[in-house]
Amino acid sequence: MKPGWLGYLGRLAGVLAGNALLAYGVAAVYLPAGLAVGGATGVGLILHTLFGLDTAVSVFVLNLGLLVAGWACIGREFAINTAAGSLAYPVFLGLWQRLPAFSLLETDRFAALVCGACFVGAGVGVTLRAGASTGGSDSLAMILHRTIRLPVAGVKMAADYGVMAMAFWMAGGRNLWFSVMALAIETFVMNRTMVAGAAQLQLLVISDHYEEIRQALLCEAQAGVTMLHADTGLRRTAGSVVFCVIPNKKLYGVKAAIHRIDPGAFLTIATVREVQGQGFTAARIPLPVGK
Repeated sequence: MKPGWLGYLGRLAGVLAGNALLAYGVAAVYLPAGLAVGGATGVGLILHTLFGLDTAVSVFVLNLGLLVAGWACIGREFAINTAAGSLAYPVFLGLWQRLPAFSLLETDRFAALVCGACFVGAGVGVTLRAGASTGGSDSLAMILHRTIRLPVAGVKMAADYGVMAMAFWMAGGRNLWFSVMALAIETFVMNRTMVAGAAQLQLLVISDHYEEIRQALLCEAQAGVTMLHADTGLRRTAGSVVFCVIPNKKLYGVKAAIHRIDPGAFLTIATVREVQGQGFTAARIPLPVGK
């Protein structure tokens, strides 16, 4: 099997898993709890309240219509990239709606809403990480951006909050606090899921013994190093700053090596959300260490 097919199957698995998690959170917690949601799900819920239409079927029809419109306005590539998420989500939603609601809703409403928000946030994060979307307001925003040049973020926000406002109005303002809390939790979980396993630590080391530190990081810690030329602020003496990105598990050994070489070294440590390139997302190529 070609690597391209392996990558495609991996993305497809991510899209399906993400949409399954998202649909479960919505079907098992959000809908039974009467929370207001945005996007196509919110429209489907409003149609169910007004006309008794099945929410999953409404979402499927809306997403399918937006998929066809996106194909016509943007092109085939957009439709192909969006199809899996747009069609998988309502299918999973209809499936999970036939299961009992999340049991904690009857005993601990707060804990149930937290669990539901975690499912939704993780589902969206996994789907976006796979390079796809769940359709709905995402597709609408892309279509309007391509046709009449409206900003994507602005259209998506207006559509989601417009649908949520209508749902709140129809429900008489009930569950406002729980809905806002769930939105905050799912956003936090989504952002964490998108970069899970990709975050690293970034080190900047300022020391007169920069050459020894460079050698120690390259040979002992097996870490990539970049030397940045710099002048000190007080005496304006020329030197080098050691720049290095490492995984969390290497931090203790790296700090010990630096302090062994120069106890007075100035060291800053920051978390970077994602690192790509050789040694991280690509295989490391072993090279002789420069002297």
